Amino acid sequence: MKQNFLPFVIRILGSLFITLTVNAGAFAWGSGSPAGYTGSPGDGKSCSYSSCHGGSTATVTGWITSTIPAQGYTPGTVYTITAVAQGTGKKGFQVSPQNASGTQLGVLAAGSNNHLVGGTKYVTQNSTGSSSGNVTYTFTWTAPEAGTGPVTFYGAFTVGVLFTKLCTLVVNEFVPLSATASATPAEICAGQTSQLEVTVGGGTGSYAWSWTSDPPGFTSTLQNPVVSPLVSTQYLVTVSDGMNSVNASTNVNVGQPATAGAGTDTVCAYVTTEVPLNGTASYYSSVLWTTSGTGTFSAAGSLAGFYYPSQADKEAGDITLTLTAAAQYPCTAAASDARIIHFNGPTGLADGHDFPGLVVSPNPSHGSFEIKFHHTDDGNAEITVSDLTGRRVLNRTVTASSSGRVQFDLSGSPRGLYFVTVRMDAGTTVKKLIIE
Repeated sequence: MKQNFLPFVIRILGSLFITLTVNAGAFAWGSGSPAGYTGSPGDGKSCSYSSCHGGSTATVTGWITSTIPAQGYTPGTVYTITAVAQGTGKKGFQVSPQNASGTQLGVLAAGSNNHLVGGTKYVTQNSTGSSSGNVTYTFTWTAPEAGTGPVTFYGAFTVGVLFTKLCTLVVNEFVPLSATASATPAEICAGQTSQLEVTVGGGTGSYAWSWTSDPPGFTSTLQNPVVSPLVSTQYLVTVSDGMNSVNASTNVNVGQPATAGAGTDTVCAYVTTEVPLNGTASYYSSVLWTTSGTGTFSAAGSLAGFYYPSQADKEAGDITLTLTAAAQYPCTAAASDARIIHFNGPTGLADGHDFPGLVVSPNPSHGSFEIKFHHTDDGNAEITVSDLTGRRVLNRTVTASSSGRVQFDLSGSPRGLYFVTVRMDAGTTVKKLIIE
């Protein structure tokens, strides 16, 4: 009988050993798994059959959630992470925030019924959860430094002995909305154009633009509008992403084009030896006087000075003095203005009734007068009327004859003294005309 009892005891003990071995293997890590079993690419293993549990492995969604906003995490901010093991059977979990290479991103801190392993990289349960219903684990995570980018929370869950569930939660880094404005070119001449640009980063990615200016007058909802200011202007843009808005600004400096004034046309006596110069200019870098004749300047590079006419200038009767003003940066176009200098004919020929022989009548007048030609051959005569400042108020070419009369009307001109210059092939004469 003793011989029959011993095999029975051995069989009972063997069955008990096998049962204890299976149960011990199934929940050997009931108080939490060792580091590195999340199923992430960096860990390379989970609580599947080949690692610690038997059975199958499946992927699930929604078992890991967080208080991280939809737009992403803010570096250095602490968030709550929730892991929920679902289904029937004893439960456990391990979660870790990593990149694809397995590098820890951010810092975990344990919560209720869970603890850390592997430093602050992994969190796992303190004890196996309830067999029925869901088991919720909460812990916190401090987001990594700025520039880290997307973070993946890898999680492995055991539900019973034979089932391992893998879940991931990907969160992006929230980059604050930013905007930088610029203008190309930033310096223009009045009337030219500049391209405004605004470079935007961060935010939600859905942007709207609103441009204004100082001084006021410009608005646009384009991202990169073209402008053509007449004066130096600051352009301001507000960028909105639907949640937040930021401001940026840029300046366009405007240079003004050069101007030049040589003065009014002038009638000078034949004996004149110098002609005063009093030019005007603005927004210029330098000025220069030039002549169509052969005379010289006392200071060709100055606004004021004298022009010394040559004998050839006087014999020509008319010469042109031109004042040119070079532009200031960023403008490039020079400005110029011309002044005509007329020289009366030599004494004895310029004002004689018999050469070329003419009469201005009536004189004085109220502006309507005629020129009568006496004892002249047929030909053309150029008639010029100038005021005391040398400004031409009339210039006309007529046909002169021995009995010709030519009518003129300056009734719209101011009262005063005028000079009537008649040029013919035979010579030039100047008559005084008074308009009352």
